[in-house]
Amino acid sequence: MDFPLWLWAIPAASFGVLEALAIANKRQGDTASELLRLAAGAKPARPWRPLGVAAIAGFCAWLAHHLIGG
Repeated sequence: MDFPLWLWAIPAASFGVLEALAIANKRQGDTASELLRLAAGAKPARPWRPLGVAAIAGFCAWLAHHLIGG
């Protein structure tokens, strides 16, 4: 049995609601972009920044290939 495509709306909508709330409250450090920058060591700059940025970029490249290529 195939996974119903419409079920992807649940996590997408959940992310949308949480991100909208984070943007609306104007608090620093709670949006997805800010959390990724912090984890990668990009803002503020950390010693592991090159490795963190490479890891996130590599994951994004893998995910794009995985979603497109199967």
